[in-house]
Amino acid sequence: MLYHLYETQRAFLSPFSEFASASSKLYAHPLSPFSHAPGAQRMAASFDLVHRLTKEYEKPTFGINTVQVGETEVAVQEQAAVEKPFCKLIRFKRFT
Repeated sequence: MLYHLYETQRAFLSPFSEFASASSKLYAHPLSPFSHAPGAQRMAASFDLVHRLTKEYEKPTFGINTVQVGETEVAVQEQAAVEKPFCKLIRFKRFT
């Protein structure tokens, strides 16, 4: 239930995020007439903040290929132990 609400909110805010990005560029671009208005820098910063808060970010990879076990380096591979809508529990299994 909570995941569906989160997805609905994300889908609802997606167009607003794009609008905020375009508005930020409009108020920040030096050739735009809006950039010379009083408070234009604050408006650009506000729209940029809204865009950054509502935009979707890619999940970074762990990039763990080896681990130190005692004195030796051991190769590991990433496996999903449990997958849920909000998370994925990652297990690093010894690569043999």
